[in-house]
Amino acid sequence: MTAMKLTGYADKFGVHPGETIKFYVNCDGPSSYKAEIVQMINGDTNPRGPGFIEKPVAGGLTETLPGKRQIIHGGSYGYVPDVKALNVESFTLQLYVWPTTPITHPKYWKHGAQGLVTKWSGGKGYGLFINEKGHAEVRVNGQSIETPTPLRDHAWHFLAATFDAATGKLVLIHEPQIQYALDPVIEPVETTLSSGIENVPVPLAIAAYVDEVTDDPLAKSSKPAGVVFTGKYNGKIDSPRLCAKALNRAEIEMMKLGAQPGLTERRNSGPTGALSEVIVGAWDFSEGINTIVATDLGPYRLNAHLVNCPTRALTGYNWSGTVFDWKQAPEQYGAIHFHDDDVDDARWDVDFEWTVPEDCLSRFYAAKLTTEDGDEDYIPFWVVPEIGKEQSKIAFMVPTISYMAYANEHVACNAGGAELFIYRVPIMQHQNMFLSEHREYGGSIYDTHTDGSGICLSSRLRPILSIRPKYDHFLAQAPWQYPADLHLIYWLETMGYDYDCITDEDLTYDGIARLENYNVIITGSHPEHNSGTQLDALHNYTQRGGRLMYMGADAWYWVHSFHPAYDELGRGVITEMRRCESGIRTWRADPGEYYHQGTGELGGMWRFRGRYLHSVAGVGMSSEGFDISSYFSRTPESNDSRVSWAFEGIDYDEKLGNFGLVGGGAAGLELDIVDTMLGSPPHTLTVATSAGRHTEAYLLVMEDFGFNQQGLDGTTHPRVRGDIAYHETPNGGACFSFSSIAYCGSLPWNECNNNISTLTKNVLDRFMVDGPLPPAPAEAVKYRGRADY
Repeated sequence: MTAMKLTGYADKFGVHPGETIKFYVNCDGPSSYKAEIVQMINGDTNPRGPGFIEKPVAGGLTETLPGKRQIIHGGSYGYVPDVKALNVESFTLQLYVWPTTPITHPKYWKHGAQGLVTKWSGGKGYGLFINEKGHAEVRVNGQSIETPTPLRDHAWHFLAATFDAATGKLVLIHEPQIQYALDPVIEPVETTLSSGIENVPVPLAIAAYVDEVTDDPLAKSSKPAGVVFTGKYNGKIDSPRLCAKALNRAEIEMMKLGAQPGLTERRNSGPTGALSEVIVGAWDFSEGINTIVATDLGPYRLNAHLVNCPTRALTGYNWSGTVFDWKQAPEQYGAIHFHDDDVDDARWDVDFEWTVPEDCLSRFYAAKLTTEDGDEDYIPFWVVPEIGKEQSKIAFMVPTISYMAYANEHVACNAGGAELFIYRVPIMQHQNMFLSEHREYGGSIYDTHTDGSGICLSSRLRPILSIRPKYDHFLAQAPWQYPADLHLIYWLETMGYDYDCITDEDLTYDGIARLENYNVIITGSHPEHNSGTQLDALHNYTQRGGRLMYMGADAWYWVHSFHPAYDELGRGVITEMRRCESGIRTWRADPGEYYHQGTGELGGMWRFRGRYLHSVAGVGMSSEGFDISSYFSRTPESNDSRVSWAFEGIDYDEKLGNFGLVGGGAAGLELDIVDTMLGSPPHTLTVATSAGRHTEAYLLVMEDFGFNQQGLDGTTHPRVRGDIAYHETPNGGACFSFSSIAYCGSLPWNECNNNISTLTKNVLDRFMVDGPLPPAPAEAVKYRGRADY
């Protein structure tokens, strides 16, 4: 076991001066812990660099607090609070299921029966299940019957169960919707029970069943509080129905139509008048796809609350294969995919709060948690100025959407080809091992669920153990994302710059108003995941004279959106991404499931929505590799008077960044290039390149070639390189792109006394000045298009 006795999260990423931020902590074992607010300067413990640096905060918090264990009740399900109508004497339960783990191994982390639609707990009640053998099973109190044939995984099945209290007859029907030539006909099974249903005061559950109702403090974080669910189901469910009568086979078939809401000349709500009298619930998951409510169209309106954000906008049992946007035919998207490791909110108790002083600088901060036994955790957050109260001419745009995309990544532990991918054996951090043992903390959008389906939703209301200082990512065996961005923060602090921090979450919700009062925007090292409103704001900012310093690579790659159903909990709680037909991806969405459930927009790559990465920064993703980083060399275009100022103090023949804390150089991990065919402005200058200096571990991105062939690696292919680039934008704006994730790792080298630091300083000093930058000379204007290349 890997013990992490302290884990925590905050209620927000960005907080304004004068506002209060809340912190939630699991202290598992120690009787107390110390909480401090610190400013983060450098998160890299590499001895070749400046080392780990944090600073105390004036007006910050320093408290010793009692330790309290808190747990996450992971796994998605729906529940309907107990009401009289659900406490039936006779019943018919029916639904379509598409199970993904009908059989689980005894060593599986949640082995056992899975609930489908249940009002059952502790041997009392009724419900439909998949049992430990993978067979459909109906339970009435402690008695059950099962179908003779197991459920095939990743295939639709129709299940129905009836119980007649008057006769005691219990029937179970299993009808596979895909039939192969040699499949047997599955006859209904039945038995006679000697007693009726013992109804219990528990909720009706969809995709789970109630384990217990308790006042145990650890159950407070379940939903509803005190009701602990178990038997979380993996797979899709479509069209569940409950009637207070044992229906015959014809009536079961009619009930597939569900309830018919609204009075008509028939004056009833069911497929027939007789069925309208016995309908208890007829849930239609094609209603409210962008919500966390499962709508009941039945007469009691027993809407189910969906917990831990299961995946919606998925093809149902009746998908025709001719419609691919759920908004065009929602009736074909009546399936919800539940997973036993979904999480949307840890729902922990607040342990402490901090009110940010009104004069607090906008910076990277963290709540530092420690115990006397040496346990430690950091909860990062950012103080962000209100619009109109900016503190600097420079804004660092924190890529929090990308942080959420990579949150609690399991790839190092779960990907069978990790060694081939990074050309070495992955070295784990203690966070990786802890997360492998605690799947309830959720995974990243790079991971798959325990059933093998891709994770497309990520929450920030949980401990995100990969967004931590001192954390080395297995890909780089060095800082990545959050701790890598602290390399740039250390450089800004060391060089004496004033700067503000804003988040791309702020930019998504506030638009260009968040940017327009700054002279220059600086990105993080890997802002890969972005929303459409964020891209709009950045593009409009540069077109109106703003300056952008793109400090990394592989930006503006994946389409992200925030789920609107969680807005009441704050901004940017759940982010969504669908991995579609191209792009570097660890999983791919199934056909017909490319559109986001929250916003309804097409997922996948921005490039395949016509928004090429190159159009904003002048460069776009070309290749990646994770063995070693190389360096850049200046090109003749670096001597052009339009950009030569950036190289003052740097000789033409100097190797740019043949040193660094990420792979040993400034050109590495993931790389971008200039390509006017993909939208780089025609006047873009390529001022430095790493062409010809990468190993066979570096490979061309798959969206840039049509079929596999030899020669796609860094030793041969001309597109496997990084290009440092510059171009002017209208109204005195400009963009300088450094085109490598490893670039920022070279800034702190030799206490920031190096040519990468000099180049970056020259650019920032020019970009942060007031007023428009000098226009390009007339002879630099090139009236040419993409076809000219």
